[in-house]
Amino acid sequence: MRFLRSLPLGAVALLGLATACGSKADTAAAADAATLLTTGFEQNIGWGGPQPSLTTAKAHTGQVAMLASPEVPFSYTYARPLDALGLGAAPRQLELSAWALRTAAGSTARLVVQLDTSPTDEKQVFYAALPLAEAVPTFGEWRQVRLPLALPAGAVGSNQLKIYLWNDKGTSPTYLDDVVLRRVAK
Repeated sequence: MRFLRSLPLGAVALLGLATACGSKADTAAAADAATLLTTGFEQNIGWGGPQPSLTTAKAHTGQVAMLASPEVPFSYTYARPLDALGLGAAPRQLELSAWALRTAAGSTARLVVQLDTSPTDEKQVFYAALPLAEAVPTFGEWRQVRLPLALPAGAVGSNQLKIYLWNDKGTSPTYLDDVVLRRVAK
């Protein structure tokens, strides 16, 4: 893994895309049947966006995390149709968890989950955001955060699920690692 530090971030991202996975549908490493997505950003299939948001500067586990900052307001974005996650029929109660690190009072990013009509139609069907300034009151320390999600009854398999970190007027970087999306039983 030491060689990853010497590679440009773009090469790290491409290596991750070529060698690993990020959803239950394409990984045997899912923790259990309820786990739909798990990533520490070393493996990142389905994630896209500006590659400067992947960083080796700080990570909760492994070597890579994502960040949002004044220079990079939107992080890598996970984008997959709901069908690809194997959600099946309702209920659509989910929980997104991740480890977040705020660097200063200006670390005000939001962890966002968005559901669009389809990969080609970005009309929002659902939107939820967790303000990390509220969820992580300390600086310089990784904290686990959780965002409960109740997808709307009208959500269909062709809807595009997006997960990303948004800097939302922050003046300092915020880091995110070890993202897990799970189905939650009522």
